Amino acid sequence: MRKVGLFFLLSATGTLSVWGQKVTIDAEIRPRVEYRQGFSKPLADTLQAAAVTLQRTRLGFAYESNMLDAKVTLQDARVFGETDTKSPFSIGLYEAWAEVLLLPGTSLKLGRQGVQFEDGRLFSLSPWSNTGNAHDLGQLKLNISGFESQIGVANGNKSAVNYESVYDVSKMYKSLLFFHASKSIANGLNISLLGVDEGFQKGITADLLKETQHRYTTGGTISLNHDSIPLTFLATAYYQFGKGNYPGATTYVDLKAYLLAIKAQYKLNKTFSLIAGADYYSGSDKASITTNTATNTFNKLPYGVNHAFNGYMEYWATLPKGGLVNYFGGLNGKITADLNLEATFYQFHLAETMMLGTSEIPSDIGSELDVVLNYKLSPETSLQAGWCTYFSTKGTDMLKAQTNVAKQFPQFAYLMLTIKPKLFTQK
Repeated sequence: MRKVGLFFLLSATGTLSVWGQKVTIDAEIRPRVEYRQGFSKPLADTLQAAAVTLQRTRLGFAYESNMLDAKVTLQDARVFGETDTKSPFSIGLYEAWAEVLLLPGTSLKLGRQGVQFEDGRLFSLSPWSNTGNAHDLGQLKLNISGFESQIGVANGNKSAVNYESVYDVSKMYKSLLFFHASKSIANGLNISLLGVDEGFQKGITADLLKETQHRYTTGGTISLNHDSIPLTFLATAYYQFGKGNYPGATTYVDLKAYLLAIKAQYKLNKTFSLIAGADYYSGSDKASITTNTATNTFNKLPYGVNHAFNGYMEYWATLPKGGLVNYFGGLNGKITADLNLEATFYQFHLAETMMLGTSEIPSDIGSELDVVLNYKLSPETSLQAGWCTYFSTKGTDMLKAQTNVAKQFPQFAYLMLTIKPKLFTQK
């Protein structure tokens, strides 16, 4: 009887252990064919439009238990034709992290990991990108009674150095500290706060390597999203100070800038919804641009998402020095349970007056129309097709250095197939 009892005890323990664990292996295969005729800037008549095929392939291994979560994702991101037929695939590591439960509601997440806050303006997984975004950092996370917060810390080196050395990885911080908190303050109404401290080496000489200059971004969002209310919205406000740079510059100057944005969606019926909103990125006036001693141009963090804001053609992925005002409106239509249509029109203006030589750049810098179809083929497979066009103005041509140049009709079209099979699951 003792042996039988021991057998049942061990069996029950093993069963509980299995119930408390989950192992998943999944994959993603995502080819996208693009036709670029004036993507990101007007295309001169002397040049030929490009057809480009990109593919992202991922293989993910995930483990979940009551005390530990972990994930490793391998990735290959390529452009068709960038290697010959004999060259091997270049497989890298997109993410590799472990999250350990320290106390109820408190955990520590360490390793290479994606970071996404709200709509992705400052930190995003960047799903449209062929590579995505990921950071090497640690996060202390707290989730208690509907209050969530994260403190993230990172410090980067170009190699395993023995003393402080030049860190010149493009578009990367030397050090990073962020604090994020979110809370539901009413049914469907949520508020979040985010503070970011990015540290950059002041220079490459021995003395300047010891000094770090910091760019600070602080602000938050308030959102409304409830099934019983036809109106949803997200309002955003961020203020920047410390040291920053003009778009495309590498030297840092005094920074005071801000971003204000709002996006609302109103559900007309079960099929159609109206979308409207505006983005205001502060800019520098003519005097400060001339002296180049300070900037009021909002610094878009390179860890956010470009494609989701200011048009799919990404004309203003890099902001003008004079800042940007973007008014947009559109229509979403759920044609069938598996087919969705999105159409959005954008109107762009400079926030501050800019000059090109002695000529003033007109405030109107163009407009854009994006039309996107999403079709769900199966639970694991989806298809997305898009067509976009840009309506250039004199201001567009001056900012994009395309004045007095014969240009082609700007358009960007793509077809993207996303396949995400679950290869293995065990609970």
